[in-house]
Amino acid sequence: MGRRGRNDHPRSRDQPGGWVEIRKENAAFEEYYRAQNIVPEPEWNTFYDACRETLPVTFRITGTSHHDALQVRDTLVNEYVPFLKNITWEGEEVQPPSQLPWYPDGLAWQIKVGKTVIRKSKPFARFQRFLVVETDVGNISRQEAVSMIPPLLLDVQPDHAVIDLCAAPGSKTAQLIEAVHAVPEPTGIVVANDSDHKRSHMLIHQVKRLNSPNLVVTNHDAQLFPRIRIDDHQQDSYLRYDRVLCDVPCSGDGTMRKNINVWRDWSIHNALSLHQTQINILNRGLHLLKPGGKLVYSTCSLNPIENEAVVAHAVREWRGKVRIVDCTESLPGLVRRKGMTSWKVMGKDKQWKDDAAVDDIRASCFVHGDEAELGIENCMRIYPHDQNTGGFFITLLEKAAETAGDAAPSGTLKRKAKLEDNDDEHAESDKRAKPDESDPVATLPEEPTTSQATATAAAIDRQPLLAKKKERLPRDANEEPFKFLPPDHPAIENCWSFYSIADDFSRTSLLVRNATGEPVRTIYYVHPRLQPVIALNDTRVKFIHAGIKLFAYQKTLEGSCPWRVQSEGMTVLYRHIARKPGDSVRVVRCGLDTLRTLCDFTFPKFNELEDKEFLDQLLALTEGCVFLEVDPGTGDKPIVFPMWRGRGSVNLMLPKQDTAELLLRVFKVENVGDDGKKKTELTRLTETTDITPADTESEAPSTADQTETDLEILI
Repeated sequence: MGRRGRNDHPRSRDQPGGWVEIRKENAAFEEYYRAQNIVPEPEWNTFYDACRETLPVTFRITGTSHHDALQVRDTLVNEYVPFLKNITWEGEEVQPPSQLPWYPDGLAWQIKVGKTVIRKSKPFARFQRFLVVETDVGNISRQEAVSMIPPLLLDVQPDHAVIDLCAAPGSKTAQLIEAVHAVPEPTGIVVANDSDHKRSHMLIHQVKRLNSPNLVVTNHDAQLFPRIRIDDHQQDSYLRYDRVLCDVPCSGDGTMRKNINVWRDWSIHNALSLHQTQINILNRGLHLLKPGGKLVYSTCSLNPIENEAVVAHAVREWRGKVRIVDCTESLPGLVRRKGMTSWKVMGKDKQWKDDAAVDDIRASCFVHGDEAELGIENCMRIYPHDQNTGGFFITLLEKAAETAGDAAPSGTLKRKAKLEDNDDEHAESDKRAKPDESDPVATLPEEPTTSQATATAAAIDRQPLLAKKKERLPRDANEEPFKFLPPDHPAIENCWSFYSIADDFSRTSLLVRNATGEPVRTIYYVHPRLQPVIALNDTRVKFIHAGIKLFAYQKTLEGSCPWRVQSEGMTVLYRHIARKPGDSVRVVRCGLDTLRTLCDFTFPKFNELEDKEFLDQLLALTEGCVFLEVDPGTGDKPIVFPMWRGRGSVNLMLPKQDTAELLLRVFKVENVGDDGKKKTELTRLTETTDITPADTESEAPSTADQTETDLEILI
């Protein structure tokens, strides 16, 4: 987690009136890290040169269905990568995309090709289009390679309660969600939190594509994250997490390969200012962690003040209740260095310091001599020159099993600064800024005891939900409250009857997003485990997103159900369609040929359908939404889509991005012309395409009309 703001270009607008070139050099950076001996001196030049090179693009094949992710991977491997081999550009051989060897199942990839080649080489034009389409529907997500490591080390299981305390922009959160959804009907939940209100909505945009009812997004300072009550009848019944991710705010100097401003702005002041905030977040994460659970602490910084010093302080303070896990055998193929057991401390005056008595530097920044005993070498350091990545630091911590002294946080806190209930300045601190002197946690004594830290956590839990200042949010942001519907609400009864939904599908987990609590436009569904989380904490926790769209209201003829199934909730609901004899099940079946027709045409009339068996199924049903089962013809499970059965026509209810992805991946159809505009006629890419692995300078289709995407290689 780096500092806010980024600039991937080798220049920055220093002042109005012109661009100033940023040189990839910083004498203070070089002096500091050479003195720290973060790499042996003979390696320094190799390390420093790698830091100044452009970072390769990496992306991950995503999805809550592992089967679907493997299908996308196989499409990439079989239909695109073979055409990207043996290509030369301006006399040099171009490297094809390659898998990251340490990422499971070959779902993470690296591209070392420059943008010029991608734009002008015809084979890469097809590849580019594939990336655009799959990114639009959420099957591919750009993510830096080192950023993928922390969620993998957590080893999240489908029944785990997981929290990501500093979640935005959401790439790691997405990995956590995917791990929970490793089985068709998981019981685990993911709480994704971010302190910045606007960035928390960016987070929603990133993870919403996974359509997970097991996710809730909150907006709190990670240092002050409240306990969540899960049972109103038990006094001490609070949610404790099996897995905690603390990817904390940091100086971000490990991102120098993509964030060019690091070279201009680097200062030791950044690390010193963030050190206590990082301690507070890690300590809060450990309090929220269930005994026997695991926590990952990570930064995109190289500085031991933000890394080993923070971890050592936490392990030391928890006095044997927390240990650092040796991950040497995890992720085979990943090159990593051991954690540092000694380092130097530089003050803000750029002078080296020997103890904490000078320059107001916290004692926890310094080496205490017990670092080897604490197992600090088991921390992981990732360096740019080892495997062509950014710099990163990761530590896996494990909490000891429950003991008498490890009860839920309780007690009182004597603060140096009083937190007023109506003080907006303390409502949500900026997670990427340095701690303000008025912050109640930042002004605690330098070396709090375990009892003091426990009292701090208890005081945090008692804080009320404070008012937020109004700020500009994304256009699709929803700030309305969460209101659960009673199980016997007429709208629910109507849907259950019309769609033959089985009794095993929870009626208590349906909600709306409006103050009236009445279903007007949309009915959402959350996993039953999240129902008490939201219902019992709405005045103490700032929830900003939860649930997937299950039904949307649409006026129809009298007598029909006005609630149509949404594509987000189709997979969840489809598993609970009653199949008992005599049920009027709204399921129709077809093959790929009929699916292709439904993709090509909007509202084809009944008399235009060539599949008579399909037509007979439609005619047997009343007007309204139906489930479409498509046999892929490969022996795999059916693909399910929402479809509208009209009076005399039918329509596949998919967003245009999903339809484009379906046409491209299943039917090998490219629907973008040479000018980048969508054509009314679709062009089929046959198996005997004339695109061959050879050098070419033909122009690739423009992507000027595509929606905003996080895969910046496409421009």
